[in-house]
Amino acid sequence: MREIAEALHTSVVTVSNAIAGKKGVGGELRSRILEKASELGYALPAEKRKADEKVVTLGIISSRQYMSEGSSFYWEMYQNTINAATRRNALTMLKMLDEDEDEENFLSSLAASKNEADGFIVIGRMDDGLMRRILKRVKVPVVLLDFYRPGYGCDAVLSNNYMGACRITEYLIDRGHREIGFVGTGRTSRNVVERYYGFCRCMRGHGLPVVPEWLLEDRGLRTETPRLILPEKLPTAFVCSSDYSAGLLYNELLGRGLRVPEDISVIGYDDYLYGNTFAERLTSYHVDMEEMAREAVHIVLQKIGSPRQPCRIRYVDSAIVERESVRSI
Repeated sequence: MREIAEALHTSVVTVSNAIAGKKGVGGELRSRILEKASELGYALPAEKRKADEKVVTLGIISSRQYMSEGSSFYWEMYQNTINAATRRNALTMLKMLDEDEDEENFLSSLAASKNEADGFIVIGRMDDGLMRRILKRVKVPVVLLDFYRPGYGCDAVLSNNYMGACRITEYLIDRGHREIGFVGTGRTSRNVVERYYGFCRCMRGHGLPVVPEWLLEDRGLRTETPRLILPEKLPTAFVCSSDYSAGLLYNELLGRGLRVPEDISVIGYDDYLYGNTFAERLTSYHVDMEEMAREAVHIVLQKIGSPRQPCRIRYVDSAIVERESVRSI
């Protein structure tokens, strides 16, 4: 409410009254407040609810390390999720795991939240042990957004990682590239593993070798700290497992005095690179966060109404966004 009030230069009390449908707020101002609330996904206007309709509340779980406000992929995913929930007349509540937070305290807070939340959406990968304890504690439907692991027994919504990586590799091959490397630490993420296999499938399908020296890790196994070491001999192009990886690669190439795409072509995955001017030039596979969030909300609402439905994985396809980081040879 404070954010809405600041955006419209009014008071928190006025915002609260407008959202609650109370008197004392002018018609024009009330409309502007409700429009801004809907835009930000923070509230469901009272007058839009049916009198006999139960308002569903969705808990959104994520780790604070992913959620740099306004400047991270998962913050953008979160914004799309609350917008999708608002369009379905559902409220949202965020449960954030701090890096130094005691896991038992976090689990206890979730157990208390199950009385408020009718279902949960988990955004971004969680520690496997913690995720399994979460699923034991919350006895309501859970949908995983942008990650999955077998054995969880819940629904998941993912980007079409395997085929997306096939497509961006094919894109390079169609433009004459035959020496192609891959950037990404597969052992840290199922998404990266699937993208790596998509890259390998496309390369081998064209009879091209996957050269070990051109498979570059972009971070350590036990840390998110960036690490990318270029080999002495380079391919003509790289498939990057994320735009973040593409940004790291770009910086390393510049440090070696190489140009993109004149010397090395680079293609990314996500279509989301914050704070790097390379984003304006990077050709990338677009992750349709809006559709993924919409599907996650749709599935969890279905499960709330019909809990016995079988669990499924929904892959969301998308398209390549062409810019200037790939040249034909």
